[in-house]
Amino acid sequence: MGNELKELDTIGSDPRVYEVGYHLLPTVGEERIGAEVTAIKDTIEGARGVVFAEEFPKHLDLAYPMAKVKHNKRTTYRSAYFGWMKFEATPKAVLAINEKLKGNEHILRYILLKTVRENTMAPKKMLRERKEEFLRGDESEESKKEEPKMTEAEIDKTIEELVIS
Repeated sequence: MGNELKELDTIGSDPRVYEVGYHLLPTVGEERIGAEVTAIKDTIEGARGVVFAEEFPKHLDLAYPMAKVKHNKRTTYRSAYFGWMKFEATPKAVLAINEKLKGNEHILRYILLKTVRENTMAPKKMLRERKEEFLRGDESEESKKEEPKMTEAEIDKTIEELVIS
């Protein structure tokens, strides 16, 4: 850890934007989710971080089973509550935040990364519309242009011109 602090000294101590995405254990229960979110926010603010965006955790099925050792017992989970927070903090503060999150027994897994302040999520409505277009087999605008229609007489005349006598 000493080497990490020396590297951070050379990076600088200006605040940067970070995001933490986390899975809370499904055993926490709906009534305790708010308290767990507050605990994560308190961890960030306790390290002088400033939370400016977040999404409250939602229960979801995991793409694959995840295991966690808790009280010397390995348990596999197939669902969790997923939420995220964006915050501003110094690189040194992020080290402290990371250590506290590692020690939180109610977090199944988390990721802490440097990001940008702007909203990087695509609107759900836009994604839903694209998915519906794909499922319907909608064509692009260029292919939607109607071809000029020929009458039967025009088709016969064109065929006669093409046939070599």
